[in-house]
Amino acid sequence: MHTFSKHTFKKHCNALRVEHPIIASLHERDGYPPFWKRENNFVSLCKTIIEQQVSLASAKSSYERLERFCGEINPENILNVNEEQFRANGITRQKARYLKLLSERLISEPDFFASLTKLNNMEAKEKLISLKGIGHWTANVYMLVALNRRNIYPDFDVALINSIAHEAFEGRKISNDEAKQFMQAFDPLQSIATCYFYNAYIVRKKIVFVP
Repeated sequence: MHTFSKHTFKKHCNALRVEHPIIASLHERDGYPPFWKRENNFVSLCKTIIEQQVSLASAKSSYERLERFCGEINPENILNVNEEQFRANGITRQKARYLKLLSERLISEPDFFASLTKLNNMEAKEKLISLKGIGHWTANVYMLVALNRRNIYPDFDVALINSIAHEAFEGRKISNDEAKQFMQAFDPLQSIATCYFYNAYIVRKKIVFVP
């Protein structure tokens, strides 16, 4: 599969800098983006689900509260948490349902995450989306940060679209389709370009992201 790693990340960054002036400009201003990495496992997908439609700070707080309550985030423990307990730990009823359904899937299919590494981007995305509560954004972010696929654009990511608008469209409001079309110029390294624009947003907004 076309992936990147800690050892190849800067090589791909350098390739983009040579070819694309906007990446060269972002690099000159902010340096290399961090190599954000999550493991390809249950915990990582739980974190990504919790991050849906909330701020990173809010998601981090909810995840840590749930982890303290459970002792360990694993399918068996998640299935033992009831709706009231989820809510007390900052997890909505809808997300609690998604976490429980994911837990059930992992118990019935223990090799779910290992199987993703053998699939191409389209197949891996389809398998992730087959899980209730996993849409395009969640699947793409997971493929970027946990599977480290090199050519991913996370559809409908508000922070990413905001950053692209700020850096490449003079701050004009743009649609997901406009952002997606713009990012196609970085094929086959859209993931690396995405990291640059994420980093630009995080630096500008003074946000801390810990995978």
